[in-house]
Amino acid sequence: MDAFFARANAAAGPSFCKHCGSILDLPETNSIVCSSCGFTCRYTDLPSLTTITYSQDRPEPKWVKENVQSQEVTGPSRATVEETCPKCGHPEMEFYTLQLRSADEGQTVFYECKKCGHRYSVNT
Repeated sequence: MDAFFARANAAAGPSFCKHCGSILDLPETNSIVCSSCGFTCRYTDLPSLTTITYSQDRPEPKWVKENVQSQEVTGPSRATVEETCPKCGHPEMEFYTLQLRSADEGQTVFYECKKCGHRYSVNT
């Protein structure tokens, strides 16, 4: 099992007030003043912290695998609408929508005839 190991020095990370536990702002000078309680100390007096994290690949949840397998067997599900096919005149078509353009524009509706397989799209 591959594991990802990272080690970082907390010099750029947050330091906490020894008096009240609030996060201290990084100083422009060597003097730090807590904005919550007024505690004062020198930056060099703060403990040097090291953060170590471990990460590893997690297995896919069971429901994801089951969902993919069911789609492989049945294929994607599409809604049916009473729309006449312009090619063969069949009264029903399947459709699905996708957001192909930017978010502030409408969706694209894709139609497919259940009888002849004719496909076309409409930007809404």
